[in-house]
Amino acid sequence: MIQELLGGDAMTAFLVIGAVGLAIIVLSLVVGGVLDGLFGLFDVDVGGGVFSAPVLGSFLAAFGFGAALIMFSTGGNATIGALGGVASGGVIGAIALVMMRTLMDMPTDETVTTQGLEGTAAIVITPIPADGYGEVTIRHHGEQRKYNARSDRALPIGARVRVRAVLSASAVLVTPVPDPTDAGATNMADG
Repeated sequence: MIQELLGGDAMTAFLVIGAVGLAIIVLSLVVGGVLDGLFGLFDVDVGGGVFSAPVLGSFLAAFGFGAALIMFSTGGNATIGALGGVASGGVIGAIALVMMRTLMDMPTDETVTTQGLEGTAAIVITPIPADGYGEVTIRHHGEQRKYNARSDRALPIGARVRVRAVLSASAVLVTPVPDPTDAGATNMADG
């Protein structure tokens, strides 16, 4: 009956279904946002991502190629191939769903931005001239970052500074931190 509906060659039809599923997977990797938006129209909130492009593509690819493989290796008819294809598609689709949910729910680190840099300690790594930019290194959110830096006065390599203001995404205004071994350092540190 299925062979009559498919026009004779069920194995070819299963291979085409598998190729369509594989194409959906590849497209979801290349233009994932657009394709997921289209498949999102059909998401009936069955449980986060069941009708997403990677899951549907995985199911169709495993169903089509699995059914064709079963028909080829066992010499069975289209019904046996389709039943085996549904089983293999269900298993591979479920694996894709679990993988996708795991990736979507994965905790990520906070995005590193220049917000909150004011007051952060830094060290000059390229001398800062009085009328230009040098470079400082700053440990921020657990990462060592290098920023262009300006100062009101020239500062040598190794000078300890504090960020006074953020000038742009890659530049900061710094002020020197007094050396605690200096006698007047306590007065300067308070002000």
